[in-house]
Formats: sequence, C-alpha cells, structure tokens
Amino acid sequence: MIDIHCHLLPNIDDGPKSWEESLDMIRIGYEDGIRGAVTTPHWIQGTNWQPSPDTVRGMVDEFNDRIKKEGIEFTVYPGMEIGIIPDLPRIVSNGDVLTLAGSDFILIEIPFYNLPLGIEEVIFGLEAMGKTPVLAHPERNREFQIAPRRIKELVGMGALVQVTASSLSGGFGDAARDCAIEFAKMGVLHFVSSDAHSRKHRTPVVSKGLAVIEKKIGKDAVNDLVSNTYQIINGSPRSKE
Repeated sequence: MIDIHCHLLPNIDDGPKSWEESLDMIRIGYEDGIRGAVTTPHWIQGTNWQPSPDTVRGMVDEFNDRIKKEGIEFTVYPGMEIGIIPDLPRIVSNGDVLTLAGSDFILIEIPFYNLPLGIEEVIFGLEAMGKTPVLAHPERNREFQIAPRRIKELVGMGALVQVTASSLSGGFGDAARDCAIEFAKMGVLHFVSSDAHSRKHRTPVVSKGLAVIEKKIGKDAVNDLVSNTYQIINGSPRSKE
C-alpha cells in the first residue's frame, strides 16, 4: 500500500533528524508492506514549520536518489500536512502549499481539541477549486471523540477521512481508538496511514491498524482502504460518501 501521511524528511519539522534515520524508516515501512509514501511535513502558517514547495520537492528528489542507492524498491512523493486556516483556499490557489503527490487531494490537519471555526467554509472553498480535503487524524480530536457522527456532515460536503493506524490499536488512547472504529463502522473512513515521525517511537507501520479494521469490519474494507491509497498517487478522483 501507499502511506499517504508520514513525516520522513529530516530536520524539516518534528520528524527524523538525519537521512540515516529517514532511510531506516523506509526499511521499517517496506517490511510492513508499504511500497511508497507521500511525505507530509507540517506546514503551519506563522511558524518555523512553513517549508516552501520547492524545498520539499528538492528533498524528495534527494531522498529518492538515496533510496535507490540503497536498493530499496520504494518511492517517496511530495506533500504537506497543512494546518487549517480560514484563507487556506487562497494559500492553495497561490501555490504556497503542496497537495498529496501532485494530485487534487490536500491533507489538512485537524487539531486535537476544538474544531476550528469556519471549517465548513474552508472545505467548501477547496471543493469549489476542485480540491478534495483529506482530514488528518480527526479521531484524535476531542469533539469527534464525544460525537463521532459529526464527521458525517464534513464528509457530506466532500471531505475524506484519514485516521492514524496506531489509533486503531490503542496507541492514542481508548477514545481515539473507539472513534476511529466508529468512523469505519459508519462507512466514513477512507485512509489509514502511519503518521510516522521516527524509527523508534512513531514508526511507519500500518498493518496493525488494518488488522483491527479486518477484525471489526472485514477483509473487503481493508482492500478498499489499500486501493484508496493508490488513487492518491494516480491522481484519480474518488467518489465521496
């Protein structure tokens, strides 16, 4: 499968600290069955985590060269995890941020506490531009944990849902696990990704989370989740719920 949300580039955000660690993360992912990844460094307006698209693309090119020299059959694609702001559609239109692998899908970070005011307007604005918002780890948001069905309104507007694999296996607590599973049961889960940050603590492993989905929902659901990741890198549109 393709990991569409992970932090693999060194010293660009809170991910790995060296190319050696980045390569170790690729090896871990490969052993877990991952064959490609969209690396998604944080882009948060007004902070030190605001890399330019050219910087990310250049680092991805260098990374792929290093991976090839190591003889690993693995491809990294450029992307960003973008902190949600009211004028995000304008930022996207200006080309200041990257979509996922050059597709029309854009990963926006859902905060862990309150949902940002105006999130519906941001989703509407992106959809009007022909971009599909992918909501990063909403299961770790307190408001969704209290009322998981609230996600259906955003999905109905055109957003897609990506949960962190380790949330499904309890790595972020019972509330995040239960919320992620509830999303799957409601049929509003589209991607399971690692959100990996290192080779030791938050690693690029997705299989454990998919195993939970298989146990709770069934093998067909897992097949759909894996298939969806390839639609990202192929740039194919996906019908929303």
